[in-house]
Amino acid sequence: MTSTSLKVLTATIGNRKDTWNTPAYFVEDVLNFFGTVDLDPCCNDIDEPNVPARNYFTEETDGLAHNWHGKVFMNHPYSDSKNWIPYAVLQYESGNTEEMVLLIKLDVSTKWWQALAKYPWIAVNKRIRFGEGIHNAPFQSAIVYLGKDLDRFNQVFGKYGFLYKRGDI
Repeated sequence: MTSTSLKVLTATIGNRKDTWNTPAYFVEDVLNFFGTVDLDPCCNDIDEPNVPARNYFTEETDGLAHNWHGKVFMNHPYSDSKNWIPYAVLQYESGNTEEMVLLIKLDVSTKWWQALAKYPWIAVNKRIRFGEGIHNAPFQSAIVYLGKDLDRFNQVFGKYGFLYKRGDI
């Protein structure tokens, strides 16, 4: 995404970076779901991570340059969904990861959405306030699940909205 596009994406939230730190209440749900997060491939700060995990990749170590493993939570740089989303799906489908929860921008009109369209997802019923932002995000979010325990996923994250599965009308 160009710097102009990033400015538009972040114009109303008081944050001019492409850092969408996950709200603490959501991190608690991720920990409740996984128990332990094995990998955060988009860590904001290795010294004070937003999401506690066993392993991290940062902007400097580039999560797109490595194989992922175990139970993964990803809240990626939203200006680069076209690379992060297909890569996450590839990591799951290749068997590198056990299961994944993705917190993403809801945008079913994009090519990158098609990479995960077959997986169950929840449309978050409100706009999320990320990190130190002064306002809620200017977009709706989705929680996507790549794994085999859909009932547990819905039990933990269903409070955020309706669960959609391929074939639902």
